[in-house]
Amino acid sequence: MSVLVTAPGARASHAVAAARRAAPGWAALDAGWRARPIGRAAALLAAEADVLVDVLAAGGERPRPEAWSAEVLPTLDGLAWLAREGPAALQPRALTRSWLQWPFRATRHRQSWEPHGVVGVVTPGNGLLFLALPQIAAALLAGNAVVWKPAPAGGAVALHVVAALSRAGLPRSVLQVVQGGASMASAIVRAGVDLLHFTGSAEAGLTLYRAQAEQGRPAILELSGRHVALVLAPADADRVAQEILWAKRINDGRDCVAVQAVVVERDAEDALLAALARRLEDDRRTTRPAAVRQRLAALVDDAVRRGARVVAGRPGAAAVLAGVRPGMRVVDEEVAGPLLGVAAVDDVEEAVAWINRAPGRLSASVWGADAARARRIAARLDVGQVWINSALHPTAQPSVTLAGRGDSGFGPSRGLPGLLTMARPRVVSETPLRARRLHLAGTSPALVDLWRATARLRFATDLGTRVTAGGRLVSALARIARGRP
Repeated sequence: MSVLVTAPGARASHAVAAARRAAPGWAALDAGWRARPIGRAAALLAAEADVLVDVLAAGGERPRPEAWSAEVLPTLDGLAWLAREGPAALQPRALTRSWLQWPFRATRHRQSWEPHGVVGVVTPGNGLLFLALPQIAAALLAGNAVVWKPAPAGGAVALHVVAALSRAGLPRSVLQVVQGGASMASAIVRAGVDLLHFTGSAEAGLTLYRAQAEQGRPAILELSGRHVALVLAPADADRVAQEILWAKRINDGRDCVAVQAVVVERDAEDALLAALARRLEDDRRTTRPAAVRQRLAALVDDAVRRGARVVAGRPGAAAVLAGVRPGMRVVDEEVAGPLLGVAAVDDVEEAVAWINRAPGRLSASVWGADAARARRIAARLDVGQVWINSALHPTAQPSVTLAGRGDSGFGPSRGLPGLLTMARPRVVSETPLRARRLHLAGTSPALVDLWRATARLRFATDLGTRVTAGGRLVSALARIARGRP
């Protein structure tokens, strides 16, 4: 049974110490065995999904359909995918040996993946389940023990998750959960986790990263994003507007990969703005805190003072702004709300430059009828993930990796790269004791001739050079065998 540390002021050091004691036994199991409780937990959570949805929807933070589609289903899919695909990726494998270094081919190399030890996982409030459990499961599957600090609002979700993993057979103390705010996250790092996986704001993440780096230990940071969507002409403006606004309404625009700004080719600007204005539903959400409403209004006021105009919406609520540009807060800051800025550009070069200079390049999207053109542009974007004619939902695929650029963090999360980052590679190279060791021939000129002939034979482009190099290689070997220089 896993342990949940819930007492106020519970010391993170106790949780880390308990996880460290449990780690060796868990790491000693084969990855296939470690996958079993993860797969069983997915089945248990699926059977209890309605209860989980009730927990996620409590307080009006997420409508029930959204809790299903954005939290529960992607999480269940992620757990099942890890249990199915992960063990094979973590199996030891023999490495290929180079022909060019043929005198050393008697040495065989075998790579394995070993856990870090104890992984600290700190997760945010804008994805209480999906931004937490797949990362925890990946760390566990890689053989680590985990200390998890959920967001302060995530205590009920954490209880449900821990109970499911416990019933699924996860050994006692392998997963520790500590509750609290920023001070608890700092305490976890100070207690000495071997790897930190943080999802959240750039400010909080970088603070923890500095503390982790001071101990000489690695971290994976999934930080704030500034998603920019590029709309090419010609485009189906109504379809593009519908999808972008759908993604913007999910989680009230708080997802780090939600579209924050749209850069549109000038010929398509009027049609897109009209479609966005038609599609922007009257926003009657009443559960936003006053501070959030005030910040949204302040962002709009700042943009309008600097030359933007409101196309649709109202202060403190969902809105579409036209004529935005760098230097406006709605462009430069992470919005984390239902505001969408639109800027027209004269050509694709200007659009690419806009996206590539954005500070938080976690993701971007390209929209247009010419798929080949969209793919060419996507290849030029310096972002972690590019979507073509879609928004938000690609991140829910368990095989899709998210990795930030710029201020949006570093290190992969999810997918096979995310799983393998939860482990450390180890290579064992074995040479038979009686293997021939040509490299011990000292400084013999024949040895130099041997290496020279090997290189020329490997990179020869014509038959004559190959024959000549082969002859010199044989001659050098014969001289070494006779003990002659």
